[in-house]
Amino acid sequence: KYQWALNLWDMMEANTWFPREVQMTGDVKDYRLLTIPEKRMYDLVLSQLIFMDSLQTNNLMDNINPYITAPEVNACLSRQSYEEANHSKSYAVMVEAISENTDQIYNMWKTDAVLKNKNSFVASIYVELSSGTITDEKILLALFANQILEGIYFYAGFAAIYALGKAGKMIGSSQMIRFIQRDEVTHLLLFQNMINSV
Repeated sequence: KYQWALNLWDMMEANTWFPREVQMTGDVKDYRLLTIPEKRMYDLVLSQLIFMDSLQTNNLMDNINPYITAPEVNACLSRQSYEEANHSKSYAVMVEAISENTDQIYNMWKTDAVLKNKNSFVASIYVELSSGTITDEKILLALFANQILEGIYFYAGFAAIYALGKAGKMIGSSQMIRFIQRDEVTHLLLFQNMINSV
């Protein structure tokens, strides 16, 4: 029924990549030389992205996919869920390459008030979808929440890492984000088409 989903599946499949393809050895040295504000920015961005991709992996399969009846769209959502898990692994590769205290970065989203508030906003919409009676309005709001998460929150984080890369720092991280962003473009297209179809 939805040719756009079949085309998108081909694009997603063609984008396949793995975190081990990115060389992180230079980032280890660069991270030690970052200023305190740069380190804080890098750590906060990674913490946000780790939390949000973990949230997405489960949310797509548990809270959105069950209410989609077109198999070609289900396939794209399943592929996106795999890609979100791959992104989480990518961030883990980044964190574990540069940090001696990985738990601190993994848990910043719980301890930083601004980050916690930002993450809680999108998470609350997903929780609302999964509780009580399912309505068309709840599903549509969840689709828009996905666009906010993937199109605004993720991209703001990506911009911070790209800024370091442009300054000649954290080049491996910047490359990893480029691979991730390539996937995110297809995720935004998927949900844009789903919203328009609804």
